[in-house]
Amino acid sequence: MTIISALNENKSTENKTNEDNADKNKSVPASTFIGDPFRSRVVCSRGQNPNASITVNSRTNLVKGDLFVINLNINGTEKLLLEVDEVRQIQAMNPEIYIDESLKKTFPSINFLTNYYSVQRVGNKEHFALYLVEVQIKEQYFSRGDMWRFTRKLVNTSVYLRKTLDIYGMRATVYGLWVPDSPYRVSSGYITKDTKIVFRSLSACCSIFLQMSKEMWDFDHRGDTYYEKAVDGFLHDLFTRWKTMLCQHDVTMTLFSRVFYDAKSLDAFPQSLKEDINTDHRGRFYEDFYCVIYQNERYDDWLPRLAKIKRVIISYREDLVNYHRQHLSKAEAEKMPKGTISPACDGNFLETLNLSLSVFERHYIDRAFDRLGQMSLVITPGAGVFEVDRELTNMAKQRVLDNGIGSDLVCLGEQPLFAVPLFKFFKENPNTADDYQIPHWINLSYYHNSTAPSCFKRYIPRLPFDTSRIHTGILDVKNVMNSIAEHTFTKPPHLSMEEYDIQVFRASAKCSSENKSATRTSKSHEGRKPRKRNITMSPTHPASIEEEEDTLNEPNGMLIVSSKASLTAMNDDQRQFNANVKDDISLSTSHAASASIAGNNQYHNTYHQSSQVLFYPQSVVRTAQSAETYFLSTLQFARLSPRPKALTNPFAPASIRIPMVPGRRRWAHTFPMGPNKIPWHFHHLRKMEGAIKYSMNINNCVNFVLPSTSKGLSSNSISKRIYLHSKTNSGLSSSSKRLVSPTNVDKKSDLIERKDSNMEDNRTTAHVTSVKKVTFDSTSKSSGIKKEKKEAIIWGPTGVEPWSASMITGIDWKSLTIPASFPTTFDVEPTEDDLKRDYTQNSYVLIHALPPLSEYERKRKSAHTGSGNHEKLTYSDAMERQKLIFDDVIDQRLSQGFQMIIEIPLDIQKLMIERIRRIGYKETEYNRLLSIGRIYHILSLVTEDSQTQETVVICVQQFKPQYGFQPKIVDYKYRFQCPDSSSYDPATHQLKLESLEAFPWNVVDNAVCSHGSRDAKLTDIMKYWRIHLVLIPVSKDYTIKSVESGQRKCDSREEMSHEDFFLYVEHFVRFLFMLNKIARIRPSGTDFIHRPIDPITGLKRIDCHKRQAKNAVPLKTFKHEDLVSDKPGALQNLLMLLHDEHQGLLFVKDAILPEYSFVAIEAIWWAIEHGEDIQNEQAALSLFETLFQRGFIQHCTHSETLFRFGFFLYYIVTEKTQNFRLDSDDYAEVEFHQTQNFIPSMDYLAFARCKPMRLLPKLIVDEKSIRQIPRLEAPLSVKNTNSVKLDTSIVDSTPEPEDEPLTSNILKRICNVDVDQKHVSDRREWAKAQYPSYYNPHCLFELEIRWLVASSCILGDLITNWSQRTGTMLGSNQVAFHLVPVPCDPFSELDPLRGPIYIKMDTTCLQDQVVHLSDKDKSSRLNIFQELILKRYGFVLNSCVGYKNGGIYYVHISAGMLVYIMSDVYNTEIKGKSLRPTIKRDLNGQPSPLNCGFYWCWNFCLGKRWRSCQTGEEKYQDNMLADFRKFCSNDNDRLLKFWNEVNTMANKIMAENQQE
Repeated sequence: MTIISALNENKSTENKTNEDNADKNKSVPASTFIGDPFRSRVVCSRGQNPNASITVNSRTNLVKGDLFVINLNINGTEKLLLEVDEVRQIQAMNPEIYIDESLKKTFPSINFLTNYYSVQRVGNKEHFALYLVEVQIKEQYFSRGDMWRFTRKLVNTSVYLRKTLDIYGMRATVYGLWVPDSPYRVSSGYITKDTKIVFRSLSACCSIFLQMSKEMWDFDHRGDTYYEKAVDGFLHDLFTRWKTMLCQHDVTMTLFSRVFYDAKSLDAFPQSLKEDINTDHRGRFYEDFYCVIYQNERYDDWLPRLAKIKRVIISYREDLVNYHRQHLSKAEAEKMPKGTISPACDGNFLETLNLSLSVFERHYIDRAFDRLGQMSLVITPGAGVFEVDRELTNMAKQRVLDNGIGSDLVCLGEQPLFAVPLFKFFKENPNTADDYQIPHWINLSYYHNSTAPSCFKRYIPRLPFDTSRIHTGILDVKNVMNSIAEHTFTKPPHLSMEEYDIQVFRASAKCSSENKSATRTSKSHEGRKPRKRNITMSPTHPASIEEEEDTLNEPNGMLIVSSKASLTAMNDDQRQFNANVKDDISLSTSHAASASIAGNNQYHNTYHQSSQVLFYPQSVVRTAQSAETYFLSTLQFARLSPRPKALTNPFAPASIRIPMVPGRRRWAHTFPMGPNKIPWHFHHLRKMEGAIKYSMNINNCVNFVLPSTSKGLSSNSISKRIYLHSKTNSGLSSSSKRLVSPTNVDKKSDLIERKDSNMEDNRTTAHVTSVKKVTFDSTSKSSGIKKEKKEAIIWGPTGVEPWSASMITGIDWKSLTIPASFPTTFDVEPTEDDLKRDYTQNSYVLIHALPPLSEYERKRKSAHTGSGNHEKLTYSDAMERQKLIFDDVIDQRLSQGFQMIIEIPLDIQKLMIERIRRIGYKETEYNRLLSIGRIYHILSLVTEDSQTQETVVICVQQFKPQYGFQPKIVDYKYRFQCPDSSSYDPATHQLKLESLEAFPWNVVDNAVCSHGSRDAKLTDIMKYWRIHLVLIPVSKDYTIKSVESGQRKCDSREEMSHEDFFLYVEHFVRFLFMLNKIARIRPSGTDFIHRPIDPITGLKRIDCHKRQAKNAVPLKTFKHEDLVSDKPGALQNLLMLLHDEHQGLLFVKDAILPEYSFVAIEAIWWAIEHGEDIQNEQAALSLFETLFQRGFIQHCTHSETLFRFGFFLYYIVTEKTQNFRLDSDDYAEVEFHQTQNFIPSMDYLAFARCKPMRLLPKLIVDEKSIRQIPRLEAPLSVKNTNSVKLDTSIVDSTPEPEDEPLTSNILKRICNVDVDQKHVSDRREWAKAQYPSYYNPHCLFELEIRWLVASSCILGDLITNWSQRTGTMLGSNQVAFHLVPVPCDPFSELDPLRGPIYIKMDTTCLQDQVVHLSDKDKSSRLNIFQELILKRYGFVLNSCVGYKNGGIYYVHISAGMLVYIMSDVYNTEIKGKSLRPTIKRDLNGQPSPLNCGFYWCWNFCLGKRWRSCQTGEEKYQDNMLADFRKFCSNDNDRLLKFWNEVNTMANKIMAENQQE
């Protein structure tokens, strides 16, 4: 990477390379620098700390915040702009600058041999202003609100390449710096308030879809099949770039196809498939298939995975076409119609895109803290033309724009000569004109590289011919000339294909020019050079592509050529078509000349992206122009059939006037600005004016970095590559043009003519004009200047890029390698007339109390800024505190997809002020205008006369369109195959557009302003962020290492022992101490109390655990009986013993807890230890219940009416705390269920009785399910967003005798989470945690974190810290738990392309074992047997108490696998997916009770940062699945042997119970 100077202001090209710095500085404005240059020593600190501050000593005469430029070489061509972060007041002889050693790697010119460099102080910082800054994010998540906070902190700071930024816990690296109106990257610069910040991710969520249409098995012009071109070409290049950039993308790769069936009616299909068959607009029957190869996989190197992808593709076509024949019965297979894979244009492209959008728009669910960005990539063998439904197109477009999702389309075919991508809409009436749309919201790329050498060095076929449209044998050699009449087809008159193309392209233009009065000049073809297209792109050095000059300028629009043919001759054709618009299913790129021009010869060619072809009679004249489409017409028919409406002409998109809507500019601030005020798209290779002589003067302001070069540039010198380009082009004639890429342009003239199809006038002279910048600022227009006619430019992702048929589109490698996040700003402003005419307005006012000043005092600390310096955060001003709340409200809208308009127009400000004053408030300077789609929000921080200093008032004005767009909901039916599955399961998914107008912003705003208080209820409609964590017990014997080494089998986990059962209870108490940040008041050698009961006998231990202080004094005791009998002094003695310094209760402390606070379970264990007549936990519980009822102890929040058995915080009431009350829910409190006595996890007794779930899980009836029919429609995800208190009358009234009754029907509790424990942020961060009310060691403990106002990086670091501390609480050899994430929707109710793997259990070997049971008992026993199998394999139940219609599933102790049992016993089913395995039926046709199995899915949330020795790797998970399948298939009679083992144990326990 080479660093050179910038801003060439001196146009002279005669400067010498040996000029000194003083002479060069003459070209710099005097106001740029202050003072004379001085020599300074640059000292590099040892070690690498990229975030280290830039320090200078006092001898430099620089102060904090000053900018200075270091000349890194003698010529002054390599410079570095830095900012002073700190000034050292030390005595030194010479000026010294201290920088970090990491700068030496970025700027190799800094070395120790040259310690002294010329330094200049910058006087005008704006001269170094940057237009765009690109930063890289890796394995972190920034919400768009976080990006806005990050961006604001960078304003008025300097940056340089590879600088590490650490702001509020968010870490990023500077990747690219761009100056205005230039295609150069620079090495350093200054960020102003107008600088655009683009966040690019090295760890994004990428959905790659490979369209397996019929063209995939065709050959391209180089001899490759298109699937080889996709896998060995494009994917290989893409994965190579990922590996080079060290990307860690989360990838889901899917193959998708549409299969048409040759059937006349639905009756032709087997009965079992009729409900799965779809019908298109032409009445054709089809099915859509999706094969998921990789799902949420993360690899350092994806190249080895190409072998598997290719292996699947090779057999894909045969497997798909014959799928039903192989899986149906013989009788049904014979009835199945023949299937064929559709072409690319008829494929399920939009359906696929909508399925990926359904996943991405729920990005806030299962939020990963190491993923940023969303990219949907579709690879098609076509050329970018699709036949689609209009409603589905509008839905996909709106979803893409609303959610800010990058949608990329890579075409393997050749780029056509019209605007692409192109959608052709379905039409029910064949007599109507075809309608097209150019989707600007799709980023299109064409892949040109090939795996085989090409024999076509200069000719590239742009119009491949579909041979399937030709009759059989017509292309045989002996029939070629006989099958085509001489008057219909003749050989080209020129031997050169290029010259023949030129004649055809110019024919229509000549014809039209002859009929015009104004003559036009044109150059002859004699001096033309053959057209060269070498489009094989290099990864870093795009080839220079030369092309002939197109001097003939044709008019845009429709051209109707008269014909002498009669109307009756036209009607002889079987198909009717519009005279003005070509009535063909596909676009043709043939350019047939008229009879008068081409010697009365018609030339026919067709575009093969369709299954139809039209051969038109000679009476229909097809006329074409360069860069325009042709139309089928006769003069008479054109008069009889006028054009019904203005349709899009894909060959001349500029002929259609389309207003600039906000959706066209949503991604505009992602691209650098080129020299013509047009955003640079680096994969668009355009035709430019002839060769430009390159000359450069070196300026001293900004340092440029030319991509793909490694040599420095000096004055009047250019790189070798540039010189060769200049030399080559200088030899061309003045009429020649060349195609250039922005990455290999080094200097261009400001006057560049873009002679594209959107030019209104035709010029034949060598006059050049500059393309004017499209502006949207109504205030900047001067009334005195004559309004110029605007060009209608409707093409490109930014809406301001001109379209040209000569433009070559390459691959946007940057977008596919490091995708950009959705920008937070854009520049389309509404007008006052639009808001008044087309919008409805409503407003509301937020009035909330500010957090106490103590909250802000905690933030008075040193906070890092982007420049490395530190500043004190003070919020003494009330307005500053109010502004923090105001920023939080803006933050929410940005995070939900809004974009900010930086400058509010004056007319909009007028409307805003009028509204604010009308409701009685005064405006302030803090106002923001935000937009999403067609919705606008104006937020204003206002004041009033009666307002106190502790309140904040925010006025919100909403503008919504009067007529909202809401397409119909599509119930999409398809089949998909998940990884490790062998079948395509039928599924349905609703494709729908969420209404942005209905989003409850007033509810969200009130929750944000409540600062996490109890009133802040987070409901699903608010779209809060969430992550679902589970605490999984770790087995001592059944470990990953022992299974992988072969020491233990996969199904060898034994029953939990009595000791381990109660040990898990003690460890869980320690986990809650860590989670709640509770410390001891008196730290001692043993900070935790152990359970003083023998785990086997259940009696009080004789050798109770003693703390170190007890060794010196005898144990003090008390009697419970004395308290019950109200013996005088007994209660006082107990209270004194509780307060005893050495043997008293271990009290806990916190910032807000009252004195003498304690944990309930520890108090119970303490009472057993010190109570002479207390032998068990129930007796100790009754003791404290008495104290609680008598008011001697109280719950800290006063929310509990009982003294509960578990981790609950109580305190001893004193005079100081008798009125204490804690209103906030800041602590996680859990009750222990079924832990007073040991219960086995392997429920053999339930197996014997055929009655499942004797103890765990305990199921109660959900009050909501009583009102819902049917009751099995509850989703599996945790649906109880708030604690629900149920009436005791609906609890199961028939508990088992040994069942422990519930003390509360609140199954979910919610507490606050202190996110910013280290006070890193500048605001109040808060989140909520929902967790189960009950815990049992045989079950998981779930913890769902929810948040609205929290920095994702800070919260992610906190949760990672929880996980690390959980695994090290007891030391490396005594890990009891590990904390990992699992999906909130574990069995894919919301994800349309994720589903469980069905593993059928072969029960034929068990028929004799259950033949004596009834069908109900058979089903119950088999379901219990399934549960025992899972527990033997190491799976743990998700909850110990749940609702009867809730989701019951199992998670493996390694956290990598989840299993679900679907049966009537569990009263649950999977909603949204139609999982229909082959069902056995008895003689009466009823489902057999022996039909059962498991649904297995992977934990896709388990990323690299969560992996440990307790989780295992991918190989271990694959081995588990393989072994589990063998077990269920009764391999080596393993299933039958386990049944016999369980049956023996069940009979033994039954016999023991009968004896008792």
